[in-house]
Amino acid sequence: MEAQTGHEMVGLQIESGVCFGFNRTAYRIWQLVEQPISLERLCRVLSDEFAVDPSVCLLDVHALIDELARDGLVILSCRS
Repeated sequence: MEAQTGHEMVGLQIESGVCFGFNRTAYRIWQLVEQPISLERLCRVLSDEFAVDPSVCLLDVHALIDELARDGLVILSCRS
């Protein structure tokens, strides 16, 4: 369950009872990963929208995605 509050989001993972909050950037990432997207594509979009250095974006997004995966909020897949 999730609710938008302006440019941010709060949510509750019902199965675990974990409550989470996303700032504007994390909320945008959440929106973008609703459909399958590569990490590289995700960072290109974010770099354009937030005027962030692509290498910094990659590190930060990778850390967030890993955390979301550990919490069971996203599923990672690898394509060859």
